[in-house]
Amino acid sequence: MREIRKLSNSALERFTQCPLSFFHQYVNEERPGQEGVESFYADYGILMHFLVEMYPRTNFYKDSLPFKPSNFVSDGDINGVLNGFSNQLMEREDPLTLEQMLIIYEELFPMIDFPNQEKRDEYYEQGLTYINSIPEMDWSKVVGLEAKFKIDLQNGVVPLKGFIDKVERDDKGLIVTDYKTSKPYSHNAIMAKPQLPIYGMACFLMYGELPYKYRYDFVRFGKVVEVEIPIERLTEVKNVIKFKYMQMLAYQRQGSFPAQYQDFYCKNFCGFNRLCDRYKQFNGG
Repeated sequence: MREIRKLSNSALERFTQCPLSFFHQYVNEERPGQEGVESFYADYGILMHFLVEMYPRTNFYKDSLPFKPSNFVSDGDINGVLNGFSNQLMEREDPLTLEQMLIIYEELFPMIDFPNQEKRDEYYEQGLTYINSIPEMDWSKVVGLEAKFKIDLQNGVVPLKGFIDKVERDDKGLIVTDYKTSKPYSHNAIMAKPQLPIYGMACFLMYGELPYKYRYDFVRFGKVVEVEIPIERLTEVKNVIKFKYMQMLAYQRQGSFPAQYQDFYCKNFCGFNRLCDRYKQFNGG
């Protein structure tokens, strides 16, 4: 088994959904590839995140916010193509325009493998509407775009790493925004997730203060949901992460990560169900 050297929000979410799926994604030395996963969710999200990051970065913050060129550039997938575009945009003098964003969208949207034409049309129109709104947004208060963080959880726990889509500062303090291409979450669902508290911890380390407001921007639906998160919730999430890491180590010592069956997740997002006896039990394998 590979050593667990770092944690991330996505890794923690996968472990929560199914420890066995986490094992195959992050620990299994054989590195099995995922199969049967609906890739359009991720690919569409990558495209929209690229546009909503690179417009303000090239128009307003080219010299003031850190940017690290990507070494992974490829014509084979949408992520590799966009990495190349981001490098080029940061090297040239001219900022990204709305017209150029629309051209990129038209060129790369066909690379996304949607399950049917109806969903393709739905996502296309929603994305088009959002892209046209990007130049009209207030970008004057940004202090971080794709802000990279590392949280030392101490007590022998490996560091927690990730990126925050957008950090702003107004006259009241910091505001954190995460872009989502899923359907809007309820307030209760947002408060139950560890992602925003993790971003709160990261902001304290990077900027010396906690955000007073957290936002999910659901780009396909033109809806922004705002919440306030008390510091007690950050402490709770930190302790939960430490406990989950202890569980990971315990399963690693045992040499076995248990499967946790959840029908929709297993069939659409796991990618390793062919390697899961529990999945086969429920699906006649």
